[in-house]
Amino acid sequence: MSGAGSATAVSIFDKTQADQGISAFKSGNYKYARTWLSTQAAADNPQAWYYLGRMYQEGLGGFVVDTKRAEKLYHQSAEQGVPEAMLALADLYSRGSGVKPNLAMVQIWHEQAARAGNIDGMFLLGQDLSGKSGLPADYNRARIWFEQAASAGHGEAMRALGDLYRNGQGVDVSMIEALMWYRLAVKAGSVDAKTGETLLSRILPAGQQSDADNRAREWEVLTGRAPSAPVQQTAIEVKKTSDNRNDIKAFLPLATASLK
Repeated sequence: MSGAGSATAVSIFDKTQADQGISAFKSGNYKYARTWLSTQAAADNPQAWYYLGRMYQEGLGGFVVDTKRAEKLYHQSAEQGVPEAMLALADLYSRGSGVKPNLAMVQIWHEQAARAGNIDGMFLLGQDLSGKSGLPADYNRARIWFEQAASAGHGEAMRALGDLYRNGQGVDVSMIEALMWYRLAVKAGSVDAKTGETLLSRILPAGQQSDADNRAREWEVLTGRAPSAPVQQTAIEVKKTSDNRNDIKAFLPLATASLK
């Protein structure tokens, strides 16, 4: 057996039964996913509980749809720190699927996911805090979570920040800041941000649009989403460099003579 073949075999057989079940689920092979995720070994894996919950919720791999069982599996997985399970629970409470609708629980699980570092959780929590879920708005906290998600590249969070600045929600109204965020959002792939970007591009003078672009560039550099601009030497600095080089050239013959 070749070296490459051996390495492949090892990588396959080194996988746990839970890992194999998760891989099968992600590839759409739900029959094998059910086989591996139903093993005793996978029963101790919180990540496997989440995927097994998905199979019960969606009736995959021959399972009959059972949202109650799915909710239980999601809850067990979420309690063990799996962000995807936290978001799945929030979705169930939002839609009232298998559980009573509960907006407070939606926000709780979105916040748990956000604090676990999940980018979608950060954005969804920002949405909740903006009053989108029907709970009282807290725009200042919404802005903070939108900024966290935006720093990680979430285009819709950038668009939401543009809305906050455009409407003066939790911040002072600033069309320049709004345009900055809309343009960043469009660049990140947000289709919804295009409407706001187009509108402000029509009504803001060129100087303010240039200011928005400069701020967007500074933000991209600050968050590591763009390289910093090369340092430009001023005319005075160039002259000083040239003078220093001339001084060195003049010094070299004298130094050489002194060594003879």
